[in-house]
Amino acid sequence: MSLSNLPPLEDLPSAKTLRNATATAIGVAAVLLTLIVLPAEYGVDPTGAGRVLGLTEMGEIKQQLAREAAAAEAAEASGGAAPAATAAPEAMPGAVEKADTVLVSLEPSAGKEVKLVMRSGATARFAWTATGGNVNFDMHGDSTGAPNSYIPYRRGTGVPADSGVITAAMDGSHGWFWRNRSGRDVVVRLVVTGDYSELKKMY
Repeated sequence: MSLSNLPPLEDLPSAKTLRNATATAIGVAAVLLTLIVLPAEYGVDPTGAGRVLGLTEMGEIKQQLAREAAAAEAAEASGGAAPAATAAPEAMPGAVEKADTVLVSLEPSAGKEVKLVMRSGATARFAWTATGGNVNFDMHGDSTGAPNSYIPYRRGTGVPADSGVITAAMDGSHGWFWRNRSGRDVVVRLVVTGDYSELKKMY
């Protein structure tokens, strides 16, 4: 392009206009990041809008799938499966015994999670059954204060029921993620008793 074809200087945007356009673009990007990207990709919903729009559950499922894949790779690398639960022991002396029964409804392809808040070494006895079809499950723990930590306990594919004991490997949230691949509506009935401070429905 020759110099004669360049636009006049007065037609070019001013520095103030460029700054305003840049600030607007940054603002729009921040809004999209907060309202759309964080909930949909990472399950992080600081405003609550992602939950209303149905994006937060999508992000939580994506993160859960990523953890499942990482756990499977770790199990393959170690040459074995995650340790299985053992027979139910007696309650620990001085333990605060709690008991809960939860019904978890799963539409086809849906995934939901229930966690127990437990201190390291605490135990809880559990039994769950799936009515309407079999489910995939991942029993694992997440450490308090360390969001990237993940401890696999046991997992299964196309399972109708499971029971045993969960022993917290660390302070944090420990429990189950179920996914319904049966193509039919499924209800999981979970019964837990033991030394935990809170039962959380992660959905």
